[in-house]
Amino acid sequence: MSGPVSRRALLTGRSAKAEPAPVGVSEDGTPLALVAELGGACISVQGVTCRLCGDPCEPDAIRFRPLLGGRALPEISNERCTGCGVCVSACPVGALSMAPRPSA
Repeated sequence: MSGPVSRRALLTGRSAKAEPAPVGVSEDGTPLALVAELGGACISVQGVTCRLCGDPCEPDAIRFRPLLGGRALPEISNERCTGCGVCVSACPVGALSMAPRPSA
């Protein structure tokens, strides 16, 4: 029998084990690790309360910075992001995409 399943994993249908990060390919053919990137279409940035991208994020790479008026802006931690891409499919307006991990 396996260990306990988190509530988030149960509700999203994902296993509690981390999935390997997807990779892109650079121009010279070397693999690149990907991370989530927030675009300008984010409705939280435009003033609408939405936290749907943070709900399925298992490593809690998406945090929300509170603003006056009760809304919050999403912030993505490149260090915590595993590149699984589940937040991309959770966004109702397609404001998230996968981009190569920035070099340190």
